[in-house]
Amino acid sequence: MSYLLIDNSNTRTKFVLHVPGREIELRVMPTADISVPSVQKVLEGWSFESVCLCSVVPWAVTPLREACGGAEVQMLDSSVSDAVDFSGYAGLATLGADRVANVLAAVRRAELPLVAVDAGTATTFDVVVSKQGKPRFAGGVIAPGINAMAGCLHYHTAQLPIVRDWQSVPVIGGDTAAAMGSALRIGYPAMVDAILDSIELELGQSIHVVMTGGDAAALLPLLRRPCQEVPLLTLEGIALAAGICL
Repeated sequence: MSYLLIDNSNTRTKFVLHVPGREIELRVMPTADISVPSVQKVLEGWSFESVCLCSVVPWAVTPLREACGGAEVQMLDSSVSDAVDFSGYAGLATLGADRVANVLAAVRRAELPLVAVDAGTATTFDVVVSKQGKPRFAGGVIAPGINAMAGCLHYHTAQLPIVRDWQSVPVIGGDTAAAMGSALRIGYPAMVDAILDSIELELGQSIHVVMTGGDAAALLPLLRRPCQEVPLLTLEGIALAAGICL
């Protein structure tokens, strides 16, 4: 059976076609551009029988469903797999589907306890521990993504720019944009390290960290802690929810 896997996040939406015996195919579009015709154009030439949709953008679900034609669409949530126990999490009704997917994939990638970090529009930290010999979702941390933080000052002030180049600026910025970029380059990785250190301290155990997301590659060299980068972690989790492996 051929599967379409959809990772519908706030900034980008990824589509993967999985056909047994063939390499996966990946296509990407801006989430803001989603409509039935635009998605149908992205999917042009693909044939699939089943769809697993992981969405954190409610308005996009209907056009994504309609663009899939008559294919069966499974919505990913915490009930789709028993590989991880989510039952002890009080906020289950508001748990993002992407966080569920990241956790499902991360437990196949690292020893417990682990933290799955997704550095995207928001940066999420999802903690999985061992409870009676089974992976159990313990909760997590949600922070603004680095680009959201970069845009915050621009949108709330009259003159400060949006900072896009923050990776190579000096500590003491020679102009306004460099001064803002310095805070991002120094402060954001320090925040990530501090959150991971605090999780480890609260658990009382060493943690393993799996990182994904659009900003993961830029952040990893700036972190004190070694992390395993898995660019398609969310899609791996979506595949597992559909009963297949990428």
